[in-house]
Amino acid sequence: MKNSNFVLSSTNLGLSRLIHNLDKISFALLSKQLAQLNLSNVQALVIIYLSNNDGEVFQRDLEKEFGVTNPTMTVSLKSMQKKGLIDKVKSEKDGRYYRLLLTESGKQLYPKCMAVYTEVEAMCDSVLTSEERDTFVKLTNKLLAGLQNYQDQQ
Repeated sequence: MKNSNFVLSSTNLGLSRLIHNLDKISFALLSKQLAQLNLSNVQALVIIYLSNNDGEVFQRDLEKEFGVTNPTMTVSLKSMQKKGLIDKVKSEKDGRYYRLLLTESGKQLYPKCMAVYTEVEAMCDSVLTSEERDTFVKLTNKLLAGLQNYQDQQ
């Protein structure tokens, strides 16, 4: 007997697969536009984060903020250094760590990065009413909290 709610069914997608598909298409839209700036999604997020943070920011802060592994962030930051977008400066508070700073070239990319994310947000807003958007955000946050709680208990 087949389960009509089988998560891999193309006619009746489960929540996990819907979330995955939504993530895939939004990531593809972002990636296509960010490629024109010669940036990855992680690199654009780093530029936005550093532009909006006056305190010391370290690699581990970015890893936690964006939920990426140390090797992924290391590759992204090394590429950004090579492109002249960030500098690593030894922390005055703790010499074991290097704080991350945007260069002038990195700062100039901030408005362009924001424009890409704003455009994708506008695409979403064009599909949903403001009430649907509010409900979606509320339910997604509820799912995130519930799944995070479950994961933390494992």
